[in-house]
Amino acid sequence: MALILEMPELVLDKIIEFSDFKAVLTLRQVCRDFRNFIDDLKDSKLPDSKFSKIEIISDKDERRITFDFVGPDDSFYHFEYSEIENLRSFNGKITILENLNVVDVAIQDLELILKFQKSNLQRLYFYFDDFRLQTESSIHTLPIKISNIFNVSRRKIKTRELSIKTYHQSQILPILPIADPEALKIIDLYELDDDMEIGFGDMVKSEQWKKVKEMNCDFRVWNLKVEDICHFPRFRVKSYTISARDLDYLKKALTSSLKFEYSLLAVRNFDENEGIFNLWGPAYLYESSSLWYFRMKNSDENILLVDYQQDDNHIYFNVIKIREVPNGAVAQEYKEN
Repeated sequence: MALILEMPELVLDKIIEFSDFKAVLTLRQVCRDFRNFIDDLKDSKLPDSKFSKIEIISDKDERRITFDFVGPDDSFYHFEYSEIENLRSFNGKITILENLNVVDVAIQDLELILKFQKSNLQRLYFYFDDFRLQTESSIHTLPIKISNIFNVSRRKIKTRELSIKTYHQSQILPILPIADPEALKIIDLYELDDDMEIGFGDMVKSEQWKKVKEMNCDFRVWNLKVEDICHFPRFRVKSYTISARDLDYLKKALTSSLKFEYSLLAVRNFDENEGIFNLWGPAYLYESSSLWYFRMKNSDENILLVDYQQDDNHIYFNVIKIREVPNGAVAQEYKEN
């Protein structure tokens, strides 16, 4: 091994250049000096790991963190960090961590591996279990420590889709800014328990929120402001209710949009039938649906369909063609806001 380390730095650089991600990880384990040499290299000299998907998961009951990295050829790298056993497992190889903090070790590994990722991810997925009552565990610090390494490095992860499954919005806010807003197309917010609440709050101020093309939220949103979601070409949101005035505001915003495609607003209660009928006129009735049709701005062909399904209080918005408007229904003229 001394012979390798005695090679000129340029030769070592070439060895790394012509190695793939797996080979470089193997080289890091040869000896400490080689590991330090690789870790000190600029990101541009490292091979692209070409991951398509990364999953980061915390488990409350097992007090465990897992990282899964999936390549385009279905190559798979699995890291597991156990706070109970105080160990790290990488593809089955176990390392005892002795006095090291499990979360800190996991964060260091994550930071290193992400240096190799140059191509865009298809999906970045986080699953944060509920550690609010686990005061003896440090794993609850995972979201904020992930956020900190990106704040320090000013690095962003280029991913098409960012998915976060958690109990509480406090675990969402630190993670949202780590995604590159220019690459991000979809945000998914999944609840870990049925009918959990969330407030969008400061999320709506982020560049990711402003630029994303699709937003899906399984949480029930309290104090929903339709102006916070009407810019999305596609969205799926749950709330408690919506007023006729807000629904009309949303309709006006969507008929004015050149990018809107479809959306779903699921409410628990909707008591604004009379108010919306006063604003939009009588609906076209089909089975349990009340349907309204509105012409889109600057289009002779496109129609905004608003479908209120009374059985489940779901309100669908969809762009259809004028020829799809049924006989007997009225396509209302576009009106400037």
